[in-house]
Amino acid sequence: MADRLVVTTLDEPSEVHEMHGGERVARWKCLVRRNNMFGPWEAVECSSLPPGAASGVHLHSRTEQFDYVVSGRGVMTIDGVDHPVAAGDLVTTCLGTRHGIRNTGADDLVWLVIEVSGPGMAEGVPDRAANGVRAEVVDLRAARDVDALDYLAGPLRRARLVRLDPSRAESLVADDQEHVLFTLTGTGTATTGSTSVPLRPGVAVGLPHLGAASIASGPDGVEFFVVSLAVPGKAGGAT
Repeated sequence: MADRLVVTTLDEPSEVHEMHGGERVARWKCLVRRNNMFGPWEAVECSSLPPGAASGVHLHSRTEQFDYVVSGRGVMTIDGVDHPVAAGDLVTTCLGTRHGIRNTGADDLVWLVIEVSGPGMAEGVPDRAANGVRAEVVDLRAARDVDALDYLAGPLRRARLVRLDPSRAESLVADDQEHVLFTLTGTGTATTGSTSVPLRPGVAVGLPHLGAASIASGPDGVEFFVVSLAVPGKAGGAT
């Protein structure tokens, strides 16, 4: 395994006026994009809406998506139906879905967007029948681990919430899947080879194909969201 990491923080986000034709000003930061990785990612992003603001309803005609709510409360409109969402909810968006989100709470609504090339556009990833895909809101704090193929047809494979108690560690290995981690609470370190990255809320770590890292918790433990995506067998220099 090679020492490969993509590290991003939420410092200096951009301002997006009327996101997707919505209302008011969102804050946005790209954490990982396809030119940093080897799999068919579009991007992993963090978006934030102030109270009363909205990201407009739009059609997913070529990409599939997970949205994970980090903090705040809102309403996600999926194909014309309103769904209340709050911290810990995972929203699945398959091809052909129309969705948008509004902040209905008193605090900022912060969520992660994991957007990937849809089936038929992801090289090396077999197509699946579309009759099993569905757009839903899943309580990830209850489920902890979601098989993406229960909802989507494309290259996403898994979404997890991981809580490490103090002095515990977990290994992430990017063999047939790449991983992106986002720190939610606590502190820790992500270590690969001679590189050690401090983890705190808002720090994201991408693990490209053929990379590996050990995630260790700090004195108060650490909780992170991690999403995994299938990559072609010869990606990243594999032979």
